[in-house]
Amino acid sequence: MLGPLPVPSPLLFWAFVTLPLLVAGSVVWGITRTSGPETGRRAARMTGAWLLLTGGLAVSGLLDHWSPPRMPLLFLVVLAFLVWAARQPWTERLGDFPLQVLVGFQGFRVLVEFGLHAAVSQGIAHPTMTWTGTNADIIPGMTALALFPFAHRIDRRVLQAWNVVMAGVLVVTVVTALLAAPTPLRLIPGDPANTFIASFPFVWIPAVLVTSAWLGHVVLFRRLRRG
Repeated sequence: MLGPLPVPSPLLFWAFVTLPLLVAGSVVWGITRTSGPETGRRAARMTGAWLLLTGGLAVSGLLDHWSPPRMPLLFLVVLAFLVWAARQPWTERLGDFPLQVLVGFQGFRVLVEFGLHAAVSQGIAHPTMTWTGTNADIIPGMTALALFPFAHRIDRRVLQAWNVVMAGVLVVTVVTALLAAPTPLRLIPGDPANTFIASFPFVWIPAVLVTSAWLGHVVLFRRLRRG
């Protein structure tokens, strides 16, 4: 276990409590709207269990161990979920929402990036985690907000290219975050090391916000493949 990080400001703490709950709630609402109440209830139960599990593990300190590291296991679970979700009928049905909604959904990433910038400024997150470092994930959020009013008019191939590239930006962001964590594979030096994602509520950044962003890309990809 590494040394303690600075205590986040109340605004930062509650921002990363509230935003994941709102994003997760919007996903559950969308599933309910497109796949029906029974599927929505199952999604709500699974989402609630995931929030409690990841939040509880973070509060207990069980994730804040880095030799060997435990946080990568969470990312493996997220990856397995996304592979499973990509083949489920409910992700296909989520694509029934208008393109403006599917593109605009990614706009929440702007708020995430402002939160991460504040975390870096408060000495909680590694400097690479904001736009002054190597984190370019504000670009998907800002371009989503710029494109969503016209999404239904954009050529499908252009929109698919945007979707794939912006998903790739998120992959790079996650990889650099892990490379700045104090694991045996650390390649990005500097202080503080990225241990904050193992604490509450910041564990919900990968567990909920990153997962939801990737899920949004999966849904949009399936929608655009329909023709």
